[in-house]
Amino acid sequence: MSSLSQTNLPTIPGADLAGSRPIFPGLPGGKLANGLPLDDFAKKRLIFNHLGTPGQVHIYRADCAAGERLRAQLLVPVLTRGGTAVPAFALIGQSLPYSADAQQLPIELPKGYSAIVAPPPSKLLQPIEDVLTRARYYPGPVIDTRTLVGGRFYLAVWSPQNQMGKYAIQTGHRWPLAVTYWASIPYFWWQIRGWFGLDRSGAVGTVVGVALAGLMAAWLLKKK
Repeated sequence: MSSLSQTNLPTIPGADLAGSRPIFPGLPGGKLANGLPLDDFAKKRLIFNHLGTPGQVHIYRADCAAGERLRAQLLVPVLTRGGTAVPAFALIGQSLPYSADAQQLPIELPKGYSAIVAPPPSKLLQPIEDVLTRARYYPGPVIDTRTLVGGRFYLAVWSPQNQMGKYAIQTGHRWPLAVTYWASIPYFWWQIRGWFGLDRSGAVGTVVGVALAGLMAAWLLKKK
């Protein structure tokens, strides 16, 4: 199991959306045992999901290597028709230094586990705009830590105020270099614009251009 240290407590900086693969998972489990598995927490991802009922908890999980950096940031989507949630989120592992934070969780932890909790922000500042999709987000708190040993790690998302609505969480720090990522950028653009309720009739040419530039960059990096 994971033991985490050298932790920066939640802060609210800007956000770096570039290189984040969007995922639109189904309903995650609400307990550690049935959390939604991800292949890792290192690759940059944007998780788009929806709290559908009051008190709902979403758990994501991945196996982490020793010394791995773990980063997660709340991004509050600016939706054209409303329906946004501003949830809390937490990183959960074994032997975390901030054990008192576990009292804020909506789930019970096994013995030896603790959590770093980022409560919902009390104030939403200036939104940022994604250059590619023109979708806007309020940047929320960040948790940034590292594992000491390898093992299972969890990301929990819930609303202490029992809000319902859409949320986004960015995880990871490592840019994707796979050609399939860059080739999929037009599809990602289509997915994200649709999730936000934004018009999808324009800017396809620009997206294709960005995808081609990314393919060329990935090819050059692999050649080196």
